[in-house]
Amino acid sequence: MTSEVGSPKLGGGRVLAIAMQKGGVAKTTTTVNVATALAQQGYRVLVIDMDQQAHCTMCLRVVLGPDDASLYEVLHPDRALRVPLRSVIKRSEFGVDVVPAHMALRELERTGLGSGGQLRLARELDSVIDDYDFVLIDCPPALGELTTAALAGADDVMAVLKPGGFEVSSMRELANTILDVQETLNADIEIRYVLLADFDGRPQAGKDVRNQLRADWGEWDGGGAYLGEVPHTVRVVEAANKRMPIHMHAPTCTAAVAYQEVAERVAKRAKVSQ
Repeated sequence: MTSEVGSPKLGGGRVLAIAMQKGGVAKTTTTVNVATALAQQGYRVLVIDMDQQAHCTMCLRVVLGPDDASLYEVLHPDRALRVPLRSVIKRSEFGVDVVPAHMALRELERTGLGSGGQLRLARELDSVIDDYDFVLIDCPPALGELTTAALAGADDVMAVLKPGGFEVSSMRELANTILDVQETLNADIEIRYVLLADFDGRPQAGKDVRNQLRADWGEWDGGGAYLGEVPHTVRVVEAANKRMPIHMHAPTCTAAVAYQEVAERVAKRAKVSQ
C-alpha cells in the first residue's frame, strides 16, 4: 500500500527511530504527533509500531482484524510464517500509513529474532522506502532485540525524555547502546534529535535536566541535537484518550505548536542530510 499525499519531497525516505529504554517518557505521544504533523505538512509518512503494547497503533486508530498480520509476522524467525512488510501496512485516518504492532511481539523479545533477525527490518524497509519521505519507528521501552532491530534499520535517532532524576543517565545508556549498534550493525546511526517532553518549567529538577541536555547535546540553533521542550498540558492526555493527534484535538495549545515546530525542524534537517 502506498500513501496518497503526492510525490516525495526528499528524494527517498529517511528512517527515524524514536527511542529511550524506559516507559512513560512520551515516545508514543511524540511518534504520533510528529508523524501526523509531518503528514499535515505534505510529507508521506510511515509509522512502524515496535512496542508490544501497540499504543501507537491504537492512537492512530488502526484496528487489526482476526486474520490480519502485523509486525510480528514480518519479523518472525520462522521463514514459513514470515510475511513482507508491505503486506501489513494499513492506512490511518490521520494521513499516515502504519505497520501495526501486536502483543505477540513480546514472544520475539523473549526468544529472539533468530539468525540475521536484527537486520530483518532494515532489509524489509528497502522494499518500501521509496514510497515515503519519512519512516518513524516507535521503539519499545527496553534496549532489547526489537529496539536493536529498529536502530539497525534507522538513519537517525530521536531520544525522548521527561524531566526526572534519572533521565540524563538513561540518555547516556541509550548513547552507549547506539555506539554498540554502530560497531556491529549500522555504522551510520546517530542521535540527531533530543526532545524533552511534558516539560513544566517551574520545578528546578526539570530545569536542571534541560540545562544538562543543552550542554551535552548542543543547542538546535547552533547545529546541536537538542530540539527543545514540549510543554506540559492536560491536552496531551485528552488527545491520547480520544485516540487522536494533539493538533486535531487542541490545535492552538502549547504542545500542539511545539510538535509542529519539531516536525518542521526534523524536515529541515532531513533535507540537509540528503
